[in-house]
Amino acid sequence: MTTTQCPDDYHTMSREQQVNLIRLRTGHNRLNAHMNRKFKLAPSPTCACGQEDQTAEHILQRCPLLDEERKEVWPSPIPLQTKLYGSRQELEKTTTFITSAGLIV
Repeated sequence: MTTTQCPDDYHTMSREQQVNLIRLRTGHNRLNAHMNRKFKLAPSPTCACGQEDQTAEHILQRCPLLDEERKEVWPSPIPLQTKLYGSRQELEKTTTFITSAGLIV
C-alpha cells in the first residue's frame, strides 16, 4: 500500500533552508550559547552585542546589532513562533534574514 502525501511548507524548501530552520528550532546550532555550553568552542555564550546570550531567540527577536536587517525582513514585529513554524513565506523570511545578517547557524 502506498500513500501520497502532500509536502508541507517546510519540506518544499531547499535543503540549506531546512537545515538552518531545524538548527534554529532545536538550539543545536553554531551560535555562541550552544557552542560555549556544549563544546566549549566559543569563549563566552554572550552575543557580540553584549546584552545577552546569543541564542536563536535573541538574534531573531532582540539583538540590536541586527535591528536593520530585521526591520528589512519584518517591518513590523512578528512572534518567534511564526518565524520558526509559520507559513512558507514566513520561513523563507527567516532564512533570508539569517543569510543577510551573515550568520552561520
